[in-house]
Amino acid sequence: MKPQTLWTIIGTSTAILSGVATRQSLKHTSRRHAFEPPVNPDDPEVRWREALLWGAASGMAVGIGRIVGWKLASSGMRRARRTRRGQRVLSKLED
Repeated sequence: MKPQTLWTIIGTSTAILSGVATRQSLKHTSRRHAFEPPVNPDDPEVRWREALLWGAASGMAVGIGRIVGWKLASSGMRRARRTRRGQRVLSKLED
């Protein structure tokens, strides 16, 4: 496997997992402190204000979570390349 392919797999999976975790924690936090997040913003019972606030908050939080995931994966790969054990593992994955 090429090093670029390996990085794409690791970086993308980390970004996806951190985005999902961020969204779930945002749902849990909003239920606990503010309001129940709208399941379907198209529902007539959901007010515009709630739908827009939830969309903005979740979009921003998931975006930040994905960036943090990419940065953590990047620093982890750099750290792994500096150690012998990490180099052995990466060489096995890249071959």
